[in-house]
Amino acid sequence: MTAKRGVFLVGFAVAATSGGSVLAQTTSAPVTPERAMFSDYCVVCHNDMRVTGGLSLEHVDLSRLAVDADETEVWENIARKLRTRAMPPPGRQRPSESQYEAVAARVETELDDAAEAAPNPGRRPAVHRLNRAEYTNTIRDLFALEVDGAVLLPADDSGYGFDNIADVLSVSPMLTERYLSAARKISRLAVGDLSLAPSTEIFEVNKYLHQDARVSEDLPFGSR
Repeated sequence: MTAKRGVFLVGFAVAATSGGSVLAQTTSAPVTPERAMFSDYCVVCHNDMRVTGGLSLEHVDLSRLAVDADETEVWENIARKLRTRAMPPPGRQRPSESQYEAVAARVETELDDAAEAAPNPGRRPAVHRLNRAEYTNTIRDLFALEVDGAVLLPADDSGYGFDNIADVLSVSPMLTERYLSAARKISRLAVGDLSLAPSTEIFEVNKYLHQDARVSEDLPFGSR
């Protein structure tokens, strides 16, 4: 009696453990729209064995964008292919328009959210300021003023024999002061003296000096 009871308990425990294992294996996360599309139309070529075009979609996970920035380029490429209907290629079974639109919109939304959460502007180029010669020429073109840049501003640094490379055209506090000083002088020249009032002066010509004659055809009227 005791032996049978022990066998029953062991059998029940094994059954319970087995049932829990089967339940754990059959329960999985819900299939996302992009995962369903890839499984139906894409992984036949883009899998871990064939890796067509150097891309495998067998295990890509859109949710990893938030933690793995390297996935961004892959998903941006996928979004472009979906928007242009470039994949699957002609002749292959293709998703419906609603599937294309839904998955493309979801991918783009996830990309935007990931970029907003962790911005990556990449390499920021140096600000390209005008060098001394360019500044002088700009003043001439804008205000018709001929200024001596060598007097107003210091010489620019050069790199590889050029003085117009952004990386070497640094802006120091001292250089900023020189440019501000030059701007003050140039603005006074361009605007002039605002305290000067307009004036009028009349020159009268003797009425007996006729202005309708000239010495020769090469000279203006009134010449004598």
